[in-house]
Amino acid sequence: MSQINKIREGLSRLGSAIETIAHTETPAVPEATVNSISGNAIHGGKITLLRSTGIRDQATRTSLLIEDDLVTVGTIDTDNILGDLNVENNLVIGGELIADKIKVEEVVSTQKHVASVDFDIPGDNSLIGLQWRKKGEATKQIVWRDNRFYISSDIDLHRDASVKIDDIPVLTTDSLGVTVQKSSLTSVGRLTNLQTDGDLNIDDFVLYDSGTTRFGIGVEAPNAQFSVASNEAEFVVDPEFDHLRVGAYTTSQLSLITDNKERLVIKEHGGVEIKGKLGVNVQYPGEDVDLQVQGAIRFQEKKMTVGQEVPTEGSYYKGDIQYNTNPSAGGWVGWVCIESGNPGIWKRFGAIENE
Repeated sequence: MSQINKIREGLSRLGSAIETIAHTETPAVPEATVNSISGNAIHGGKITLLRSTGIRDQATRTSLLIEDDLVTVGTIDTDNILGDLNVENNLVIGGELIADKIKVEEVVSTQKHVASVDFDIPGDNSLIGLQWRKKGEATKQIVWRDNRFYISSDIDLHRDASVKIDDIPVLTTDSLGVTVQKSSLTSVGRLTNLQTDGDLNIDDFVLYDSGTTRFGIGVEAPNAQFSVASNEAEFVVDPEFDHLRVGAYTTSQLSLITDNKERLVIKEHGGVEIKGKLGVNVQYPGEDVDLQVQGAIRFQEKKMTVGQEVPTEGSYYKGDIQYNTNPSAGGWVGWVCIESGNPGIWKRFGAIENE
């Protein structure tokens, strides 16, 4: 059979089927009876143990009330709720609430976090964080304010804890970290084993200049390695290569004192005044003399010694004198050198009367 004939036969069958349907009469709907339900015949009354493909009613009392735009029910057991859900009153959840995101105006709860808390800060909000409120007390805060964290109360760390920056301790119970090198402290307590590098300034009065390695008290620019100064006078200690210079750098009188009394005074231009007894190689000068010497002395280039007899050795010069330590009646006060030499030529002088 050709393809065209097959199409013609199919169309003929389709036309016959349409004509049969058109002439078939609609069956009559039977009247509703006591044991049957048909169409819109349900009105009023009570249906018990209702069961259909999607509904199974096992209630023994009224549990579901359906009104216009309102359904009232005591307890719902459901797996899913599709679409938005608005709860106007309290919502009690006996188990866990699992949600991708919760947005609330206020949360009052005892919380336990097992993961991080992520604060998503809106662009126009400059204050976000945690707050603790108690009636009659100021609010306690840990908040992000502008570009920093703000904490309204004290932070009390455990005594073994520390404050760290980049995992390096900068503050512990009793010490600053080794990386803390700069400070603007204005008041500190007792310092022990203080070490400093560079310049030192104590109240603009005690100064150390690391560039010149000079230390000054009361002077901004010391004139020696160590200097103590007032407005017009400066005392210095200045060690040099092979000797030490100590004294007044300025044209000032220098006094050595004991018991707050001057004992030795060096005048402005070099004069020396000794106020008290002076002993040379003598521990306690006698109270009856101002000068006591244990040994020879030289006065106006003339040497003076003591002895029991004329010198027999040593260099002497004309005019040197040796006093007799064992004078006697009819003897002599001493001897005088009349010609320089070793020991030189000596003559007796100062005859002592006989008794």
